[in-house]
Amino acid sequence: MTQLIGNSELKKYHLDRNDILLSANSGFGIELVGDKTTNETALNIFPNSLFNKKVSLSDNSFVGFMMETTDSKVVVFGDYEQRYDIPKSKAKQVDDNNIIIDMDWNEFVSYKVNSI
Repeated sequence: MTQLIGNSELKKYHLDRNDILLSANSGFGIELVGDKTTNETALNIFPNSLFNKKVSLSDNSFVGFMMETTDSKVVVFGDYEQRYDIPKSKAKQVDDNNIIIDMDWNEFVSYKVNSI
């Protein structure tokens, strides 16, 4: 294995787990000039994207990530692909990275969507 890592040809393909995976497709419209993105992760570049929104209950217990918002609800995915459709009126606090829902665990579980 050390022979593979020591090979300079293979070193250019070695990535750290926090490195951004760049694509030849410039669909995101990010300027990659100089060392601008050297220490940035995707969460740093897209801080307001959906995959960065953590959902917690009023007692600060983490329950999942926000996957979608509509006019009336927030779709949350928890552990084991569980989906919860929470009314927007239950959102207590929303900032760039977190959503705090004003309810306890028992009420939160009542919004679980049964998968087909």
